[in-house]
Formats: sequence, structure tokens, C-alpha cells
Amino acid sequence: MNNQTLIRNIETLSEGLTPKQLSQFLDIMDAMAALIAKAQENPATPIRNKLPEPTHPPVGVH
Repeated sequence: MNNQTLIRNIETLSEGLTPKQLSQFLDIMDAMAALIAKAQENPATPIRNKLPEPTHPPVGVH
């Protein structure tokens, strides 16, 4: 989706919102923009499994 389409979609969505809903929506958009900016500052790192390795072999029910 290009920027113009995204802006049009946001404008269309915001037309049906109350002032309070619009304020909350814009707060969410600001927070998302901040998260994206922060993510772009950090180099990409691979996702690693954070679970500890089992210390014993798995036991199945027979």
C-alpha cells in the first residue's frame, strides 16, 4: 500500500469517529510511528528461541 492510499484510508476511517475516538486513534498512530522509528534505528537481529533446553528427554504417554 502506498502512502497516498494509506492517507486516504485513514481519512475515510476518521470521518466516522467521534472527537474522543479520533483523539485516541491519533494517539495510537503516534505511538506506532515512534515504534517504527525506533525499530529503524536498531539493526535487524534474528529472533531466537528463548526457551531453555530440556534437561531430560521428553516422556510420552503410552
